[in-house]
Amino acid sequence: MLKSAGLVLIAGAFAFAGLRASLRLTGRVRRLERFLRFLQNAQTEILFSSIPVVRLLERHGGELPFLLDCAARCRGGEDFSDAWASAVRGAEGFSPEDRELLLRFGEGLGASDAQGQQALCRLTMTLTEQRLAEAREEQQKKGRLCRTLGVLGGVGAALLFC
Repeated sequence: MLKSAGLVLIAGAFAFAGLRASLRLTGRVRRLERFLRFLQNAQTEILFSSIPVVRLLERHGGELPFLLDCAARCRGGEDFSDAWASAVRGAEGFSPEDRELLLRFGEGLGASDAQGQQALCRLTMTLTEQRLAEAREEQQKKGRLCRTLGVLGGVGAALLFC
């Protein structure tokens, strides 16, 4: 009886690990989608109102904690570029390439006139859409693989301990 419960727990742990890996891929897709929405909102705000960057982050950064972290750091007196870099480095769920894209965006945000800011937003949106397409493809292919390997690995481990 105890052995059976142990085997079920082993199989469940492997299945959970596979599911967790799959959810990590899904989380990356969601974060990129949210960042893309932020960029679209930021571009519109820059076009129609001249609000400060910190206010822009506070207004449209609710779905991405690193944006609110950056705004809080700026409110605390930290320079925007340092606050942005620190917030991006602390952001979870992004690949190293995604972080590089975010860092480059932050370097240019607030550094030019409205037209330059809009061009930066458009460029970053294009690059983010490419990263998002890659993330969706990876999620579709590797997500199923992770779940399957988790379940099969759990069953295999349980069979080994029988």
